[in-house]
Amino acid sequence: MSQTALQTIKNYHQQSKHQPGRYARAPGYMDWANQPLPYRLYEGAQQIPLPLLQKTKDSPYSALFQRAEKTAESISVESIASMLELSLGLSAWKEYQGSEWALRINPSSGNLHPTECYLLLPQVDQQAAASVHYNPYVHLLEQRATIPDDAALALKKMDGFPLMLSSIAWREAWKYGERAYRYCQHDLGHALAALNIACNLNGWQIQVLPNISAEKSESLFALAQSNHVQAETEFADCVCWVSRTTPDLAAIDQWLNQLPTLNYSHSANQLSKVHIDWPIINQVASSSQQEPLQLTPAKKTTIINPETESLCTANAETLIRQRRSAQSYDRASSHLPLNTFLHNLQKTLPGNTIPFSVLPFEAQLDLVLFVHNVQGLAPGLYIWVRNEDHLPLLKAQMDSDFEWTEVIEQQPLYLLQAGNCRPIAKAVSCDQDIAGESAFSLAMLANFAAPLEKSPSCYPTLYWESGLIGQVLYLQAEAFGLRGTGIGCFFDDQVHQLLGLKDDQWQTLYHFTVGKAIDDARIASKPAYFHLKQ
Repeated sequence: MSQTALQTIKNYHQQSKHQPGRYARAPGYMDWANQPLPYRLYEGAQQIPLPLLQKTKDSPYSALFQRAEKTAESISVESIASMLELSLGLSAWKEYQGSEWALRINPSSGNLHPTECYLLLPQVDQQAAASVHYNPYVHLLEQRATIPDDAALALKKMDGFPLMLSSIAWREAWKYGERAYRYCQHDLGHALAALNIACNLNGWQIQVLPNISAEKSESLFALAQSNHVQAETEFADCVCWVSRTTPDLAAIDQWLNQLPTLNYSHSANQLSKVHIDWPIINQVASSSQQEPLQLTPAKKTTIINPETESLCTANAETLIRQRRSAQSYDRASSHLPLNTFLHNLQKTLPGNTIPFSVLPFEAQLDLVLFVHNVQGLAPGLYIWVRNEDHLPLLKAQMDSDFEWTEVIEQQPLYLLQAGNCRPIAKAVSCDQDIAGESAFSLAMLANFAAPLEKSPSCYPTLYWESGLIGQVLYLQAEAFGLRGTGIGCFFDDQVHQLLGLKDDQWQTLYHFTVGKAIDDARIASKPAYFHLKQ
């Protein structure tokens, strides 16, 4: 373990915190003329059109979270297209006063979408085995290189394919400055969750491959050709394996590590003409990728509340497509019953469930809850302990005056302090009304120092876990007639002070809030791919 890498990460985390009256360093203005293009293009690359789904998949709400009991679809251009459309594709267009912008299935802070997707595909249909990049704007694959025959034959026999996710930090740094690396990583967690759910609808599995280094990933997909503009450096975050059957991960690692260098010949487009350099982002990214992931395997946790499984009759695909981030909430209408609230929390529990199975590591995040209006539950400050091993640690390190009352038998929900917490929820979330006007809001509190001491490479995975949780909360909100909002702007240390935490053993990484959205009637909507049909 590199102590230098560890210190770089801790320095970055501290430096990128917001404080009341002193926010993390950022441009301070919106340079609209240089807003990065939200789509990566490989000019001159052969384009492989992907079909759009013509009818809704017949998948129930439960398919969002439970392993599909269906025959796995064959790997084809059509099934790959479905997976990408329902995870990384467009969900709608919005229009206001002559301006149009696209929304996507996977959430992104500021709708800036730093995440890119690459695949090494076997020969499918009439398409040769190839390294490709997904372009969500026009829903197609760009063929960047072909895979040699011997390697292609071996890939075909493995009944799956690698998928790599990367981040272009400049897309976030353009608006958010030094805090951008954080946003890139929890956006990537949202993308992993969206991919796992979309794979499940095909009857497929997907899992991060922890033994494939960032250096190997960058070589496999020739990201250096995308990094000809230093400020727009694209970081290889993780390689996943998508499979129809339970994979032989050792054989997959061996195949990837022995794969010869492919012949890439197409360069990526430049996203902005002018840039602001944030050296600390490159430093923390490099420090987080110096060694393979070394985390404890996941433990299966199952707490079932079957009464609410039948409450949602919506189709899974419908919920995936309609997911949005609320901009404001109607306080009077922002409420939900205790049973539904508990059901939502249970879906965030880790283990071998969708979407957490994509990240095969022990859960490190617990949820500090600001309960405002949950019928049958007193308003107050609560905690949902997702990892039972954390309970004695949290009790020992948090405010000694907290009650730690078990709310419901055999459920990891504890009341810390009763009372109206709307003002403090708003205050610690950068004074944003959405945190206090909702039914509830929360802070995702990570076991921080101990995992980092084991492996600095786990720093981004903590954010990936927060994104997985966020995606569950988004879909659960939609399923029960509400709407969620991920909150990246919060006062880190004020949350820690509220909880009585005095060092970096625990750190808050992401906030979230759920309520009844107030729709803006001035904003018109258009179908996701209307521009392809004109």
